[in-house]
Amino acid sequence: MIQGFRKLFQSPIGLAVTLGFVGLIALAFASADITGSGFGGIAGGERVATVGDERISTSTYRETLNGAFERARGENPGLTWKEFLDGGATDGVLDQMTERLAVFAFAKEHGIRIGDSLVGSELAQIPAFQGPDGQFSQEMYQAALQQRGLSEKLVREDLEQGLAARMMLIPAQIGTQFPEKMARQYARLLNETRHGSVAFVPSSIFASDIKVTDDQLKSYLATNRSRYSLPERRTVRYAIIDRSGVADIAATDADVAAYYESNKDEFAGSEKRVMTQLVMPTEAAANAVLSELANPSRMAAVAREKGLSTTQVSVESRSDLSAKTSPAVTQAVYDAAEGKIAGPVRGPLGWYLMRVDSITRTEDRSIAEVRGEIAAIVTEEKRRTALAERASEAENQLNSGASLQEVAKSLDAEVKTTGALLENGQPFDQASADVPAQVLRVVQNVFAMDSGSDAQIAIAADGESYILYEPGKITASAPPPFDQIKPALEAAYKQEQGSKKASAAADKVLAAIRKGQTPAEAMKLIGKTTPPVSPVDMSRQELVGAQQQVPPPLALMFSMAKGSTKKLEAPQKAGWFIVDLDRIETKDIGDNDPLVAATVRQLGPAMGGEMGEQLTRAIQADVGVTKNQTAIDAVVAQLTGNR
Repeated sequence: MIQGFRKLFQSPIGLAVTLGFVGLIALAFASADITGSGFGGIAGGERVATVGDERISTSTYRETLNGAFERARGENPGLTWKEFLDGGATDGVLDQMTERLAVFAFAKEHGIRIGDSLVGSELAQIPAFQGPDGQFSQEMYQAALQQRGLSEKLVREDLEQGLAARMMLIPAQIGTQFPEKMARQYARLLNETRHGSVAFVPSSIFASDIKVTDDQLKSYLATNRSRYSLPERRTVRYAIIDRSGVADIAATDADVAAYYESNKDEFAGSEKRVMTQLVMPTEAAANAVLSELANPSRMAAVAREKGLSTTQVSVESRSDLSAKTSPAVTQAVYDAAEGKIAGPVRGPLGWYLMRVDSITRTEDRSIAEVRGEIAAIVTEEKRRTALAERASEAENQLNSGASLQEVAKSLDAEVKTTGALLENGQPFDQASADVPAQVLRVVQNVFAMDSGSDAQIAIAADGESYILYEPGKITASAPPPFDQIKPALEAAYKQEQGSKKASAAADKVLAAIRKGQTPAEAMKLIGKTTPPVSPVDMSRQELVGAQQQVPPPLALMFSMAKGSTKKLEAPQKAGWFIVDLDRIETKDIGDNDPLVAATVRQLGPAMGGEMGEQLTRAIQADVGVTKNQTAIDAVVAQLTGNR
């Protein structure tokens, strides 16, 4: 119903995103890796916008854009940077960032502060940071940040901004109600019924009479070249440098002994501990719980009585626990005896109480016991190093002017050639074999190279091998041979010319209707057999409730004035519709009509959203937002140029 009245949201970003994570975090944890873009030419600290006293740097802006693009490409793999940015992302993402920063600055100015404990509580609710048990995992948290190339400081700042935005904007939306008088007017619109007719003048009834020559078709092709052009396609010549060339490398006894001596701590005895963990927001709250724990075994029970939950933590060593919590928590836990409670002590999420449930100690392991384990590790390291050296050797040869074939031969690698590929990596001939993942990773790079470009080397998609690549055969975008597409050209040409004649015929019918003839009478003036005129008697409620897409003639009829007649071109030049609206019947709405109440309910949230958006705009005006278009354009140029 709402969509039938008005377009509520003009921006693809919207208020909802202002209340959630900014793109850096939300997009990072909803999509692929957003690091390693390899930008140059703009200092990372140069601003793209200033919000009050705060600056949005080019590095933050392009990282956010990159994350948004990766998420969008996850839904549409063929999406290009140009399509993405032309679709509004350039301004939409930056507007989102400035809105959030402005609201955050305004909140701080008016005394709103977000504590570390509240931020920690939000962190614990993010699925990317939770372990298999659904609880916050410090190990998962650190791994997730490292994988996305994000610092803990950045994540916490982003959460702080999001929480401040909620506190500022959500109260502005509470209690808003759509006025009943306005709802009644909207309900009356839904209750109206329109009476008229739709006639159709097909292009085909004129197209069949059109004669066409080859010269006309060639001229038509020249005018519509882009419509009939096949996309550029390229083959890729490539060779894979993988572990098959280093498979004979193995660890020696000397290697094993050296590794054992250098990593004695790894094979030293350990002290595994299993703990029950309770995290409180303040030291006072933690001490209050501790005061009730005369019997440490009742820790979980006391926590449940207070509506809290405990978590069991198992660690293999001090370093393991330190990575999951903090050095201070680790020291307290390893100072405590089995069955005792350590803490309260400050940690990353608050104040920790840790009951030591069990302690398991293991003895040192001798070199004889770990020989096989060490041999596997050292062999892996030696093979990885050897593979990297082979890749470095290949790169040096390429830089010295060697060809792909020469480098591949020196490394005993096979040179292969793909079938013709499109820029998005899809085979030009859909019947072709699947494209190897290693090649898909470099296809866009290949399309950025010239036919005479030197071969390049890159890490392959598996991260365990390298790929040498260069463009093979390049077929420029162009139409197929004339004879091959002549039937399609002839059909399209006749359709286009038929559409022009159908348009002229429709104008004749329009003029007759406006002079007083009925649509059925006016259609006879065409002098050809046409589909019968279709009467229309439909309510707006039926139109809005239609599950399928509304036909364009009906959509036009519900935007016309009573007594008017208009023509509308059918898709693909199939003909012309003549839409005649005879009368509009509007029924009165009763005092207790449920449609009014339903309208109030459905449009109420829209009022709240608009209040929030108005407050955001007012805050931006108060704080002050300026954009640096030169820096914005430079970031966009780099993104599109690098892709």
